[in-house]
Amino acid sequence: MGQRVVTSTRHLGLDLGGTLLKWAVVESTDGGWDRLATDLVPTRLDAGADGIVDQLAETATAAAADWGPIASVGLGIPGRYDAAGGRVTLTPNIPVRWAGIRVVERLETVVHVPVHLVNDARAFTLAELRLGAGRGAQTLVGMTLGTGVGGGIAIWGKLYLGRDGAGGEIGHQTIDPDGPLCNCGNRGCVEAFARADVIAATCGASSVEEAVRAVADGDARALDGLAQVGRYLGIGIANIVTVLTPDRVVVGGGVAAAGEILFASIRAELDRRVLMTGSATVKLVPAELGIWAGAIGAAIHGAEAGERAPGLS
Repeated sequence: MGQRVVTSTRHLGLDLGGTLLKWAVVESTDGGWDRLATDLVPTRLDAGADGIVDQLAETATAAAADWGPIASVGLGIPGRYDAAGGRVTLTPNIPVRWAGIRVVERLETVVHVPVHLVNDARAFTLAELRLGAGRGAQTLVGMTLGTGVGGGIAIWGKLYLGRDGAGGEIGHQTIDPDGPLCNCGNRGCVEAFARADVIAATCGASSVEEAVRAVADGDARALDGLAQVGRYLGIGIANIVTVLTPDRVVVGGGVAAAGEILFASIRAELDRRVLMTGSATVKLVPAELGIWAGAIGAAIHGAEAGERAPGLS
């Protein structure tokens, strides 16, 4: 697809969001990774899927011009994708029609390097594993709390994607068969109890940010609401810990800013429910990379998926 060979250890990650398009350039070092640059622009939602793909291509070209040569591009998708066909199939929070658009092919035609798709929560998990709070972990569970509840799993230091890239959807495990309707169509998912709008409502706030402030101020309803959210998150995480016995669980996203109040509630559920494998050795830690984790993880995914890929200057 018009790729040309240029030796490079730099890789670009794009994190497509419903509000912002974030990018990061990382460089492979001796046994690790360095973050070189990050930036963001508003996502052109009003331009439709075609316009968004054009924006992705423009952003990648500009970043490569400033920070190249670039050996690969990873694109984080807030939803599902068809890796074999190079297509985006579903983005619940980006209401555009992706049908018939070969995203990977169109980007590769412009950037002239391999492009690899990855779910944004899996990208978050990979970033925290390589550069963030998960450094040194062998088996890691990542959970990011936002509009939805995203998840990812790394086993023996490798991101687990499953047969189609959907491996690690821990936010969509059922924890109450008769629970509230989830945006995915199922009932009783972890996400149905712990997505942003539910957290805000449970805490008596208009947003997660307001809920976190209310918790910090000691508001009784917010404290009780956050404890409820932590309980449901803890049940979901306990299930995964029982199955995988990871050495670390990394939690990120806006509500994670509530800190120990949320984490204490999660930890209580782990101690209550992880009995066959034990929870004492599982470290529960907040994410470190903030809003850039998705872009950083997408860049690293592109590099690791393509290994010694050709380069772009």
